[in-house]
Amino acid sequence: MPYESYFDLEDHLVQLFQNKNFEEALNIIAREGSKFTEERPVVDYWHMCAAARVKNYPLVIQIAENAFARGMWYGDGLWRKTPSFESLQGDPDFERIVMVSKTMQEQEAPINEPVLHIHLPANHSETSPLLVALHGNTTTAQKTMPFWQESILQGWVLALPQSNQVLFKEAYVWNDLEIAFANVQEHFAQIQTRVPHDKKRVIIAGHSMGSLVACQMSLAGILNVSGFIAIGPVIPYLDDPEKLTQLLVQGRERNLRGYLIVGEKDDSSYIEGSQAFFEKLQSAGIESKLEVVPGATHDYSPLYDAAFLRALSYVGRSE
Repeated sequence: MPYESYFDLEDHLVQLFQNKNFEEALNIIAREGSKFTEERPVVDYWHMCAAARVKNYPLVIQIAENAFARGMWYGDGLWRKTPSFESLQGDPDFERIVMVSKTMQEQEAPINEPVLHIHLPANHSETSPLLVALHGNTTTAQKTMPFWQESILQGWVLALPQSNQVLFKEAYVWNDLEIAFANVQEHFAQIQTRVPHDKKRVIIAGHSMGSLVACQMSLAGILNVSGFIAIGPVIPYLDDPEKLTQLLVQGRERNLRGYLIVGEKDDSSYIEGSQAFFEKLQSAGIESKLEVVPGATHDYSPLYDAAFLRALSYVGRSE
C-alpha cells in the first residue's frame, strides 16, 4: 500500500495499533518508514513501539542505538510513559539506552535550564508593547520565529518561550496543559522582570497546539493580556463546552480581543474548528476576527505575514 505522505502512514499505524495488529504494523514500518527521512525520529519511535509490542526487544535496542549514532535522543517521559514500553521497564538493556539518551539530552539541552528567546525592537523602551508567542508541537521556539518576526519591525518586544515538555531532540510539546500553563507563567514572570515594556499592551499568541495554550490562558485570565492571536489553532475546551462558555463570559468582561488565522489549504479540521470557535467568540460578545489565508498550509509561509500584521494591529491597538 503506497503512502502519499507521512501522515497517511501514521493514520494507518494508529488504526493498526488500535486493532492490535502489531505484527502488520511492524512489517509496514520496516518496509515504508525509510521513505520519510524528515520524519525519521517519529518513524523510529513507531518502529520501536511495534517491536516492543511483538516482544522483539533486541530490535528496540538496535533501533535506539542506531538513532543515537545519528545524534538523535528521546526524552525521558517518552521512554517511561509510552504504553508500548511498559514491559521493558527495569530491563537492563532498556535502562541502559534510557540512560544513554538522557546523557545525550543533558549535553545538548540541559533539562533544568528554561529556554526563553527575547528579541528587542529598535528604539526599545518601557513603552514598547510585548508579544509572547508559543510554538506548536514537536518543534522549538526558535524554529517558529518566522511566524512572529514581523512584530519586531513594528516596535514590539518579542518573547519566545519554549516548552519544558520534550518528546525528542528539537521536538517540544504542550501536551500536558497543567504543566504548560505553569511553564508559561514562569517564563512570563521572567519577562516581566527582565524586559521593560508597556504592561497595558501585552498579547499572547500561538501556532497550532501553542495557540490552544494561548487561548485558554488568555480566556481564563491566567495572564494579564489584552488578547490573543491564534494561527492554525487547536480549539480549546472541545470536550467541555460548558467550561468554554464560562470562560468566554469572563473574557468579555475583561474586554479581551481575539484574532484567528488559518490557512486555506490547512487540514479541514483546523478550518472548521476555527470557524466554530470564531462563532462562539462572536456569540459571547468578544471582539474577534477570523482570517483565512489563501494558499497557506498549516506550516509557516510568507503568505501569513500580512494576516499576522493585521492581527497584531487589531488585538494590540491602544485604547
